[in-house]
Amino acid sequence: MRIGRNWLKISPVKIASYSSVILNSICIVLGITYISNPTYSILWDIFGTILLMTLFENLVLIFINSIKNNEKKIFRTKMNFFSYFYLIFIIFAMVSMMLGNLLISVTYSNQLIDNLGAYTLIYVFYFGVLTIGISYAIYGIKIYNNSSLKSQIQDFEVRSSRRFLKIKKISKKIAIIFSRTTFIIGIIFGIVIIFGSFEVVTTLLAIVSGQFGIFFSIIFLANTILLLKLKHRNWNSKKFYRTTIMGILVSGLLLGPLFLTQYTINDIERSFSSTFGPNWRDKIPPDVNNYFLQTPFSLSSYFLGIPPKDCIVESNTLFYNDEGIQLYYDAYMPLNKAEGLPGENSTIIRIHGGGWVSGDKGMMNMMQMNKYFAAQGYIVFDIQYGIAENPLFSLDPLTPNYKKGDFSIDDMMRHIGIFTNYLANNTEKYGANLNSVFVSGGSAGGHLTCAVALAIASGLYSDIFNGNITIKGLIPFYPANGQMGFFGVTGRDEFKNPELLIENDSPPCLIFQGTHDILNYFSISRNIQDTYYAKGNENCAILWMPFGGHASDVYFTGYYNQIFLYYMERFMYLYH
Repeated sequence: MRIGRNWLKISPVKIASYSSVILNSICIVLGITYISNPTYSILWDIFGTILLMTLFENLVLIFINSIKNNEKKIFRTKMNFFSYFYLIFIIFAMVSMMLGNLLISVTYSNQLIDNLGAYTLIYVFYFGVLTIGISYAIYGIKIYNNSSLKSQIQDFEVRSSRRFLKIKKISKKIAIIFSRTTFIIGIIFGIVIIFGSFEVVTTLLAIVSGQFGIFFSIIFLANTILLLKLKHRNWNSKKFYRTTIMGILVSGLLLGPLFLTQYTINDIERSFSSTFGPNWRDKIPPDVNNYFLQTPFSLSSYFLGIPPKDCIVESNTLFYNDEGIQLYYDAYMPLNKAEGLPGENSTIIRIHGGGWVSGDKGMMNMMQMNKYFAAQGYIVFDIQYGIAENPLFSLDPLTPNYKKGDFSIDDMMRHIGIFTNYLANNTEKYGANLNSVFVSGGSAGGHLTCAVALAIASGLYSDIFNGNITIKGLIPFYPANGQMGFFGVTGRDEFKNPELLIENDSPPCLIFQGTHDILNYFSISRNIQDTYYAKGNENCAILWMPFGGHASDVYFTGYYNQIFLYYMERFMYLYH
């Protein structure tokens, strides 16, 4: 009976502490293994689940210790400082891992030395969270088991209260302001996840809240515990429990896209199979399938990223110098001339977004995706086009002034047409197969993707586009068809609303669309698909991303982009 009572007495902290040591250690070993060989294995699915459990378990341990802090003096001071430090470290670690993966996605080079800073952000903070988690758990266990350590902590408490009282008060005030601000932002994120964006500020939040939801969930829960620790002595029990419940609720809401991942995959599988045939998988040989993502979503890749694929990158080649502007393109080419690769030198023309008044190729147009498909044997061209000058975007630091002018949609189409003629005259240089061309882009680039691909396929605009190009498919991401009027940009009707160009024999279309994208509304994507159907052409599928806002593909290893990439690469192989 005594043993049972002792077990019940120590179980909340000791069980959590021992399990934390075990889980963090497992994640360190698996993390090293993944970094050494990120090639897909079912082990990585298991690893991702364990990692997520570990991160939340670490927070649970801190929370339990915080509660015990009110009951036992031995948990004060050193353990308290350790808890504060670890909570703040976890918050910055999640931000750093996000930033590191984003930086890798927007650099031309694949060389380790050129991406050293980004990899440092990911790996140092990843292993830092786990290593500190082990130390934190072991330290807590020692406090329970070592009576001399208890007295040392109590002595330190007396000394520290004399030496650092002023610093402690100032630091606490700063921490409270930071924590309260983060708490409010987290609540707004939770609201955006459920209801979507409804004006400009929340639209920007919707861009990140869905695809970065796992990171934000961990950040918000860590911040909630931090706020409870900072303010618990001044709060009554109702406020304490209200804050705790709110923190858990919002953290859970931010995991909404993750919880729906399997539903999303199943829904997309049905849509893809319904559009392109139930036996579409049989058309992809096993040796070809080995080049593709082996699972629609990997949690381990979400956190630790997918290393950029090796390819040849030729950047900033001039193809147009007139009208007071210069237009350049970047070319991404496979190694060994695509021998034995699925793409077989098919061409992809990538068109950047930016509301027709901003944006650029390169870092603003999913560079890692360009590398990814070049490594599969495609010749990828990331191109510029003249954009309309707009005073609201005159200070945009990421958009070059040398491509701005008084341009309409017709001018932008003409500029892209000039590139198609340039490409046709330089086919041998790149080995690009112009009989197999795909066009892809997001937002305004998604609109231009539709307009360019459908205009070329119609054969009615040989005065603009090169006649030797054969469009095999178009892949618009959240296309902004018909929305250019909000930016004061004009053009002919069929170029502004490319649905007017859809015919019975138009090339197949695969659309990426978030359900919470207020900038484009999903009626635009539905209208494209409905027009395909009305013309007797059923080769158009929309891949819906629940809770996804505008630009939900920005995070290359986010669940939205991973899922779409899984089907996009197979779509292009089926029709290349």
